[in-house]
Amino acid sequence: MKELFLSELRRFRAAALVATAIHLVLQLCAGRLADPLLLSWQPHAVFLLFYVLCGFGFAVYQFGTYRQPSRWIWLLHRPLAPQRVGAALALASSCLILLAIGLPLLLAVGLTDVLSTRTVDARHYLMVLFVVLFCLNGWLAGAYVMLNGRLSATVVVLLPVLLMGRLAAGADLLLPGAICTALLAGLALGAFKPERTAPPQRLPALLAAGLPLQLGFYFTLLWTGSLAFQYGEMLLGVHPLNRPVPPAGGHTELARADGRAAFELGLAASTDPRAAHWARQVPLLDIESVSPMTRQFPVRHQITNLDSLQWIDEERHTAWTFSHDSMRFEGADLHTGAARGSFGAGGEGSPLPFDAVPFVFENWIMTPHRLYRRDPVARRFTDVLSVPAPETLLSAPKEIGPRWYVLTDRRLLVFARPDDSLAQPVRLLYSIALPGRVTGLERVDVAPLLDGTLLSFNHGRKMAEGEPDARQTVLFVDEAGHAQPVADRALTHDFAAPFEHKAWWLSPVTHAVLALPALFENGDVGVPQRSAFADIVGQRRPPEVVAWAIGAALLSSFAAWTWLRRARVSPARRYGWTLAVLLLGLPGLGVLALLQPRGAAARAPAPAGVPVAA
Repeated sequence: MKELFLSELRRFRAAALVATAIHLVLQLCAGRLADPLLLSWQPHAVFLLFYVLCGFGFAVYQFGTYRQPSRWIWLLHRPLAPQRVGAALALASSCLILLAIGLPLLLAVGLTDVLSTRTVDARHYLMVLFVVLFCLNGWLAGAYVMLNGRLSATVVVLLPVLLMGRLAAGADLLLPGAICTALLAGLALGAFKPERTAPPQRLPALLAAGLPLQLGFYFTLLWTGSLAFQYGEMLLGVHPLNRPVPPAGGHTELARADGRAAFELGLAASTDPRAAHWARQVPLLDIESVSPMTRQFPVRHQITNLDSLQWIDEERHTAWTFSHDSMRFEGADLHTGAARGSFGAGGEGSPLPFDAVPFVFENWIMTPHRLYRRDPVARRFTDVLSVPAPETLLSAPKEIGPRWYVLTDRRLLVFARPDDSLAQPVRLLYSIALPGRVTGLERVDVAPLLDGTLLSFNHGRKMAEGEPDARQTVLFVDEAGHAQPVADRALTHDFAAPFEHKAWWLSPVTHAVLALPALFENGDVGVPQRSAFADIVGQRRPPEVVAWAIGAALLSSFAAWTWLRRARVSPARRYGWTLAVLLLGLPGLGVLALLQPRGAAARAPAPAGVPVAA
C-alpha cells in the first residue's frame, strides 16, 4: 500500500507542482485586484464550483487511464485487498489536492493576515478547509463515476451542495462536511472491485452506495421536472408568471399590482360600509410600501458572507470592515493600507462590541435587535431603536408622511418622524401585529388618510412552495393606533397543488432527510431553529398531494418489481428492493437501476475460492 501511495505521488508530482504555482500566482493576483475574503456568497459559490470541477476532472483523468481492462487488472493484481488499493490512491490524491489547492489558499490567507491590514478572521482559515473538502468530494464523485461507467452516476456530484451548501457557521458545517466525505468515500471505495459493474452484495455496502445516490436522484428529478413543467407552461402560454394578464385572485396578481391596485383588490372584497368611500379615495392618495430589507441575518463565524460587511468613510479615506472575531469594524486607509483603529458600537475607538453581526446599508447599521445610524460628523453610531429578543428587525425606517414605519418579524412599528439630528429618542406611536407569518409576507402597502391609515398586508410570498393560508388583509388604523379589520381574502393558488408540493410527494422520506440541516443556525428570520425542522416536515398537505405521493410510491414499486423480474436475484433481495423503492419513491427507482442493472445482476456469483476475472 505504501509503494502504491508513493508511486501515485511520483506519477502526478510534476503536474501538482505546476498547479500549485499557478494557483498561488492567481491567488496573489486576485488579492491585488480585490479582497476575495470580502466577496458575498454568490461569487464564492462560483469559485467552489470551479474547485469541485477541478477535483472531478482530476479523477476523470486519473481513473480514465486505469479503467482499461488490462491496466485495471494490473492495478488490482497485487497482494492487497481492492479497498486498500483504492485507499492508497485516495490518500495520494488527497495529498496532491492539499498541495495544489489547500497550500496556495492557506498561504494567501496567511500572507494577507500577516503582511496587510485587511481583516482576516479565524473563519477565513476554516474556509480553506471547506474548499479542500469540496475539491476532495469532487474527486471522490469523479472516481465513482469513472469506476461505475454510467452517466447517471454523475448525480453524486450534487451531494456536497445538498449537505454543505448552507450559510451557517463554519463549526456547524463540520459535521455535514464529514458525513458528505464519508458517504462519497464509501461509495468510491465500494467501486474498487475486479468486476466494476457488479452490484454491491452486502447490505452495508448497498446502504453506503444508495444514500448519496438517492439524494442526487431526488434533486435531479426535482430540478429537471420543475424546469420541464414550467417551460411547457411557457410554451403553452399558461405560466402564471409569464402571462401578460396574471390569474385573477392569486398572488401573482397582487404582487404585480402597485399600491393603489392592491387596495382596490382588497377593498372590493370588503363588507365594511366604509370600503366604497375609501375605494374612491385610493386613486388620489400617495401610497407607499414597506418590505423586508432582509430575510436572513449573518451568523457569527459564517463560512462566507451573506452581504457586504464594509462601509467607506469618504472624508477620511478609510474603509471599515467588520471582524467576526472582535465584533467591531476595523479601519484601514484606502490609499496606504495603514491601520486606522476600531469602530465599536459606541463609536470610533470604542471597544464596545456589537451584539451580533450587522447588516450595512447606506448610513444604517442593523443587527437583529438594534438599529443604528452612522453620524459621520461625530464619528459614532446613534442607537435609534431596539426591539426585545426574540423579535427581529426586518427593515430600516421608511418615511411616509410625518411618520416612520419599521417592520419586524412580528409587528409593524409606527414612530413619529424625528428630526435629522436624532437628538431625542424616537417616539413609538403604535404597533400593529402582523396578521400572518412573516415568512410569507411580501409587502405592506400604506395609505395615509385624514382620520387614520389603511394598511394592506400581502402574505402570499411562499405560495409557490405550498405555503397554506396565503391571504391579503386590509386594516384601518385610527390615530390612536386601534386596528380594525376591513377586508380579509384568501389568495387563490396560481400553480397546481402537485407542482407547489413537488419537493414532498416526490419522496417524503428524502424530503425529511434534506430538512435536517435546518436544525443548524443560519440566521433565517421568522424560523425558530427549534421548530424549523418540525415546520418543514409537518407542513399540512392537501389530499390531492397525498394521493400523488401514494401514487408515485406505488408506481415506483411496481416498476422496481418489473425491473427485477428479469434479473436473477434472490427473492429476499427482490422483496427488499421493492419495499425500499416503495418507501423512497421515484428517486429510489433511479438508485435501483444504477446499483442493480439487469445485465450485471444476471451473472451468477462465482463459487467460493474461484478468482473472479475483471
